[in-house]
Amino acid sequence: MNPNISDLTREKAEANNAPSGWKEHNGKTDMLEGIRAYHVWLIWGWHDIRQRYRRSVLGPFWFTLTTLIMVGALGFLYSELLGQEISSYLPYLGVGLVVWQFISTAANEGCISLIGSVHIIKQIRMPLTTHVCRMAWRNFIILLHSLPVVIIFMLFFGHMVTWEILWIIPGLFIVLLNAVWSGVVFGILCSRFRDVAPIIGSLFQVCFFVTPVMWQTSALKDRAWIAEFNPFYHLIEIVRAPILGTPVPLISWASSIALLVVGFAFAQYLMNRYRDRVAYWL
Repeated sequence: MNPNISDLTREKAEANNAPSGWKEHNGKTDMLEGIRAYHVWLIWGWHDIRQRYRRSVLGPFWFTLTTLIMVGALGFLYSELLGQEISSYLPYLGVGLVVWQFISTAANEGCISLIGSVHIIKQIRMPLTTHVCRMAWRNFIILLHSLPVVIIFMLFFGHMVTWEILWIIPGLFIVLLNAVWSGVVFGILCSRFRDVAPIIGSLFQVCFFVTPVMWQTSALKDRAWIAEFNPFYHLIEIVRAPILGTPVPLISWASSIALLVVGFAFAQYLMNRYRDRVAYWL
């Protein structure tokens, strides 16, 4: 049997077992009903990971091994180039790379989250946000597989894990929710204008170099205030600071939450106006 056909049959069965309320949704309730359908997108996201690494010995832990190699190689290289102490620079770089990879991948995959689910959208009435949550959860699993590598490096270089690390829980939650609203926005825009996807990809490539991922804000000296206007810096910082054992700046919490509120408001606006047109655009 064709595996794609069996996957489609399974997805239909899971969707049909969902509460009847989500089949009566509209543009105003799509995002709420989609997020509430966690029993669907949790299974779908994990299934995507299993399918990607089926017949693999390490499975999802390939993410962990890849992160270990990448952070180790880049850390030793750039610590010499930037004149940084390897013991403190490596954890800083590791968290920055892992969180940035999640943000950029979620944005790029968010552009095709609805396009890639066209076979379901055109056959089953279900919240479009469910497909976006599936994408965000899939990449969040990868994030959770990669972050332990940074903690291993910290312990290797003699750093102790402090109680500050508990702040990583709300930090990761905010980062995940930001991935959801951005996936909704990019998914709807790319359904109508297919040129948006390569534009988003190019913008994130540029943003990587202007965001304190591989370099520290102290390198800007008296112009360090420039980083305060970069929303990606704050999203990374609310995860990086707790792992490194430093207090999260209040401005990072405020900026990340403000981005979350504004982003969901804009996503809700697009849902209200264009939710019923997406199936025709696809």
